[in-house]
Amino acid sequence: MSTITINGIKVYSQNIPNIRSVSFDYLGHKVYSAEKIQRMFGVFVSQPVQGESGIVSWKEVSWSAQKFVGTDVFVYLKSSSTLSGLQSSSWVGPYLNDSNDISDLKGMYLQFMVVLANYGVTNKNYENIDVAATPIFSSIELSYYTSSSAARFYSMAFNLGFVPKHILLTYNGDVDADAVVRFAVSGFDTTDANDYQYIDPNKVEELSELSLLSTKIKLMIEMIGSSSIPITIHEFAFMFSGDSQLVLNDMSSSSSSSSSST
Repeated sequence: MSTITINGIKVYSQNIPNIRSVSFDYLGHKVYSAEKIQRMFGVFVSQPVQGESGIVSWKEVSWSAQKFVGTDVFVYLKSSSTLSGLQSSSWVGPYLNDSNDISDLKGMYLQFMVVLANYGVTNKNYENIDVAATPIFSSIELSYYTSSSAARFYSMAFNLGFVPKHILLTYNGDVDADAVVRFAVSGFDTTDANDYQYIDPNKVEELSELSLLSTKIKLMIEMIGSSSIPITIHEFAFMFSGDSQLVLNDMSSSSSSSSSST
């Protein structure tokens, strides 16, 4: 049973998978004043939300809120691979739209902060007294990509003739905004994802997780999507360094191909 608690008071209970409780606490001190309000902000910080162990990245944050004239809603997020690291992570935002891409956040743990803003606007209450107008924040939804839903494709195991130290991978393809493509390499001819080191395209990466003796390289491509639009990788190319020599797309002494492609 999941519970939502605001300032120590239980306000709502419902069965929500993988979430036991969410609580909000006011930051700062409550302000009471007989003077006209110029600006007022309510800040609510959630408890950490944990994704699956196979999370690749967070996907989207969306929320439902009712805003009145002179009010606004801002959402901030932060994530970390560990619960302790979440405390020192920096907030990202503000997110102003009610639906936003958050695929840059890749940690298993995520926390969100909601800021309700009032810019000096008042409404009449049931006693016909002017009170500060407050936007109503109703719900928030978070989604993420997970490796359990990935389709994996493997290249042949190329024999380089030397032990690679660094790699630079480039590719071109058609990848929908609602999809994720990841690349990884191994020094063995294997299809076990645990034997691969993930690398970022268009960036020189040190092959620190590969065997210090293997002269082979094998590529794994992970494709993760949730739409009917296909993901297409037209071609990819490698550049390696190792043993004081730089080899561009020279997969073996008998290979004359200028690029490797799928």
